[in-house]
Amino acid sequence: MQQGVGRPIPSIRTRLLWRTLATVLIGAAIGAVAAGIAVSVVVRDVMESALEETAQALVVIAEHQSDVAALAQGRALPAAAHDEAISWQLRHPSGRLIARSHSAPETPWPAVPLAEGHTKTAEVAVYSIAGRDLWLQVAQPLAEFQRAQMTAAFAAGGTVFALGAIAAAILGWVIRRELRPIGEFARTIEAIGPETTALTEPTLLRRELVPSYRALGELVQRLQEKLRSERTFAAHAAHSLRTPLAGLTAQLEVASVTPPAELPARLSMATASAQRLAGVVDALLTMSRASDRIQCSHFDAAELASVATGRNIEADATQLLTAGILYGDFDLLAVAVANLVDNAERHGAHRAWIRATQTDGRQCLEIADDGPGVSAGQLARLQAALERLEVRAAIDPELGLGLTLAASVARAHNGCLTVESARSDRQGFCARLDWPNQPPNGV
Repeated sequence: MQQGVGRPIPSIRTRLLWRTLATVLIGAAIGAVAAGIAVSVVVRDVMESALEETAQALVVIAEHQSDVAALAQGRALPAAAHDEAISWQLRHPSGRLIARSHSAPETPWPAVPLAEGHTKTAEVAVYSIAGRDLWLQVAQPLAEFQRAQMTAAFAAGGTVFALGAIAAAILGWVIRRELRPIGEFARTIEAIGPETTALTEPTLLRRELVPSYRALGELVQRLQEKLRSERTFAAHAAHSLRTPLAGLTAQLEVASVTPPAELPARLSMATASAQRLAGVVDALLTMSRASDRIQCSHFDAAELASVATGRNIEADATQLLTAGILYGDFDLLAVAVANLVDNAERHGAHRAWIRATQTDGRQCLEIADDGPGVSAGQLARLQAALERLEVRAAIDPELGLGLTLAASVARAHNGCLTVESARSDRQGFCARLDWPNQPPNGV
């Protein structure tokens, strides 16, 4: 997948890994520099302190050796050849050299006037201290002084940086390992197909991914319900279309061999089948439209009275003439009413009543008939199937095309469809479409 033209989508894992490693390494480098500077300062202070301590010790010894000047006479004191880390010079207050160590130069350093404290020349770091009648200067080669600082600084800084690099490597491994559950989650999503009913139990579940797995599992369930609903809808459509098509085909086949005198009757039957087929197609299209944005407006309930005319059932819609103004999608509601009336006819009813009422901000359309009705068990199953359609949009085989269409229209209006027996003796059937007298969500 590409983002833009030729621009790859960035990886969370790669960005997190490299940014974390860069942060750790930059931090380690800064820590190494800071440690090096700190150690360098400490080493300098220690070495300068060593020069001071050495000078303070030697000056006391020199003051109690009255024959040092006579013995040395400006030369190095007698001693076997050796390497000196620290050299010294004894000097007269005038600056004249009295005595020196083996590796100290033959010329005094630094020049007169003498002053207590630390000084540096191009070659040495010197500490001068005054006695009662002489001066003592203790020195260390500046290169050695600086080398000690640099060695200590590089040792400390290098150690800090090496530890930072090791920490970065360990952190990178940990990040890659901890991000593995995300990869597994992605593979779980890729494995979802039309036949997936439940997610595979993750092997690397993490607390942060639990809501995602839960939401994905619920999504899979909803998709399965939707798929079952689509299959049921297709079955309803096929069944509903097959009957009028078969009747139309049969009537046309019979009409082709029927004597002219009987032809009008056969053609009338074929026309009725074609009209029935057109009604089924309208119902299917209405169900499809009910899932989209509907167009609500105010209309007179009396306009629905013409919906049930011209059918093979006596439809009483006189109550609609005084029911007042309703609010909703007239076309969807009209098709729903027409299909409920047809439903009553198909189930043996001879008469149907269409009523409309309004109470407490809600509207209701009721279609009752004088048919044989349904048993209490079947009525409960129908109501349960309608509740599943209302909550999850799950079409149930228990519902026919008429009830499914009416329930879909009610749901599109933020309402519901309920069913009950029309009379206390469980004779007759009543479908009640109820919805609020206000625009549905998104309208």
